[in-house]
Amino acid sequence: KQWYQRRGREFQTFQHYFIQINLRSMKVIAVLLAIVAISMADICADVAGGRAQASEMKNLVSTGIDNIMGDCYPNGDAFSALLNSPSCSALFYQGACYGMKAAAKYADVDVVTYGMLRDGVSDIKALGNLACDHVETCYNEVFAAVSACAAADAGFVQGVIDRATEMYMSQAQAELEAYGEANDNTIIGRLINGAMDRFTSVDSIKAFFMDNVDDAMIADAEAAFEAVKQTAANFCDSGCVDKTAKFVRKLFNAMNQGQCVDASVICGDCADNAAGFLARKRVPCCLQDVIEQGLA
Repeated sequence: KQWYQRRGREFQTFQHYFIQINLRSMKVIAVLLAIVAISMADICADVAGGRAQASEMKNLVSTGIDNIMGDCYPNGDAFSALLNSPSCSALFYQGACYGMKAAAKYADVDVVTYGMLRDGVSDIKALGNLACDHVETCYNEVFAAVSACAAADAGFVQGVIDRATEMYMSQAQAELEAYGEANDNTIIGRLINGAMDRFTSVDSIKAFFMDNVDDAMIADAEAAFEAVKQTAANFCDSGCVDKTAKFVRKLFNAMNQGQCVDASVICGDCADNAAGFLARKRVPCCLQDVIEQGLA
C-alpha cells in the first residue's frame, strides 16, 4: 500500500502540467494517465537482476502508456519513448529498483520497527537527490509532448479519456472491487467500496472528472503548485535532502527505544520518544519550510 501511495504522490506533479494545457480536459488526462504511467541511485546494484527486472516493468508500463495515448507520437516515436530520455530513465529505473529492494526487505516482516525505517533512510536520500537532479527535466519533456499532441488533434483529449477508462474497467476494476470487499473493516477498504458504489459505469467515471473540476478549482491548483515548485527548488538547492535524511535517521533511532516496537503505532512510548527527541533537536529550517507549505 505504501508503495502505491508513494507513486501516487509522485504523479500529483504530473497533474499540474497536464492541467495547464487544456484546463478541465487536461485535468482528466493527468488523472487517467497516472493509473498506468508509473514513475519508477545505483539502487539497482543492490537488487539481484534489478535492472533486468526494471526493464520488464518498463515494457509493461510502456504498453499501457502507448495504448492510452493512442496516436500521440512525440518526436516521431511512441509516447513511451520518453521513458528513455536520460532524466526519465534514471527516475524510472532507480524508483523501480527501490520498490523491489523494499519489497524484498519487508516480504517476511510482520511488524515494521522504527529501526528498520532508520536503516532505509539512505535509499530514500539517494532517491531524493536523484529527484532533485531529474524530476523537473523529465516532467517538462512529458508536458511538451502532451501539449503538442493536444494542439495537433482536437479529439486527442477525448480519445485519452475513452481509452484510459476502458483500460480501468477491463483490467483494474475487478481487482479493486475484490480488495475493497476483503478489507471493508479498514479505512482504505471503505474508501474503495464507496468509490466503487459511485463509479458503476464508464459514463459515471467520465462524468465525475468532467463535471466536478471547474475553472476556480484549476486556478487554485495552479497557484498551489507554483508555491510547491518554489519550495521544492529551495529544498533541493539548499542541500536539504541530506540534512533531512540525517535528521530523520536520528529521529527514528530515538523512537526505536523502550516499548516502541511497532512503527504503525505513533502513540504511547513512540510518541513520548519522538517528543523527547524534538525537544532536544530542531527541525532543519529548510525542512520546516516544506512542512509549513504542506500545512498551508
